[in-house]
Amino acid sequence: MPSTSQLPKTIPTLDFSLLSHDETKHQFLQELRDALFHHGFFYLSNVLPEAAFQDIKSESLKFFDIPLEEKLKVAMVHSKHFLGYNGLGDEITAKNVDWREQVEFATELPEPIITDEEHLYKNLEGPNLWPSSRYLPSFRPTVSGYIDELSELARTLSSAIEDAIGVPSGSLQKFFKEIQQAKLKIIKYPDLSSRSADVASVKREFDNSQFKTELFQGVGEHRDNDFLTLIYQATPHNSLQVKDYNGDWIDVPPVENTLVFAVGMTLEYITQGVCVSTVHRVLSPVPGQGDRLSVSFFQSIDIESKKENVEISDEAKKLVAERDASRIKNKIGFQFQVAEDKPVGYSVFLNRIKSHPKVGERWYPKINKWVLEQVKESANC
Repeated sequence: MPSTSQLPKTIPTLDFSLLSHDETKHQFLQELRDALFHHGFFYLSNVLPEAAFQDIKSESLKFFDIPLEEKLKVAMVHSKHFLGYNGLGDEITAKNVDWREQVEFATELPEPIITDEEHLYKNLEGPNLWPSSRYLPSFRPTVSGYIDELSELARTLSSAIEDAIGVPSGSLQKFFKEIQQAKLKIIKYPDLSSRSADVASVKREFDNSQFKTELFQGVGEHRDNDFLTLIYQATPHNSLQVKDYNGDWIDVPPVENTLVFAVGMTLEYITQGVCVSTVHRVLSPVPGQGDRLSVSFFQSIDIESKKENVEISDEAKKLVAERDASRIKNKIGFQFQVAEDKPVGYSVFLNRIKSHPKVGERWYPKINKWVLEQVKESANC
């Protein structure tokens, strides 16, 4: 493997079709291993039919064009499951307001049965809030179909990752339920030059809070909490960036009909660092370039899973240590960590409340108050 100082200032591209042929499968797995170990962020080409990209792009754009009152009917604040629409400034990353509109959906699951406060984290799963079919007749089937298609892809990739890093078959798959939740976030990063009144309104709202609005970030520096992320950059904006081991930002420009794969912090932990989760961010569009559209798929694991990782060889542990010794560590803001005595879903639940304080205030006021106190304490450390 090359040293970190020899790595190029671009992310690699992997041809997913190579996995389907016996004569090229080994090549794909070798490239996958290197990409997971050295980058944690790479392009994945030949992965979906062009029509799948065009359909989800078309329906996503239509959603943002429906009347505001219709979007507000499916606002996330109405969902105890953290699903639905968020307007400009409704989400927080690294204690800064994210300047984006978005709507979130997940694998359609029934309302969980919860008997006490200790199990409120089960509300991570539940039914979606769907916009009216009067305005968007094809939206629900298109979004549901896209989630199902990428969920199947995520399982295929999980199996390939097992082969690539040399762990027994099923080592990663065991963290998935038969019907495993995945989430889809459809995001519009507005050209803020045309939204001055909205920007002023958001700033007034956060005037007396601990959160900042001065940094015009699409989404701030972060690493994804989930297992893996698949990002479709649907417009030609050069806004997505990933941080390399030297602490430099690398542009990740959109490539037509191609997904961007990002290793989540969960996958990094499970593989003891063999798969590396990389800090990334999204810049607000350059004034005059128009709005940016992104569709991000997040594969999660069973929320009842306990803190656990797979066995890796001593040689692999040595390589991880050597890589990390030359890697600049990035502080990305306070995160609730998985506790030894609690299921994974508990920390995910707390982090969702941290990111979505309006949902926390409405549905989980007592926990929300405690979460805000922990975030404030972390800022003083």
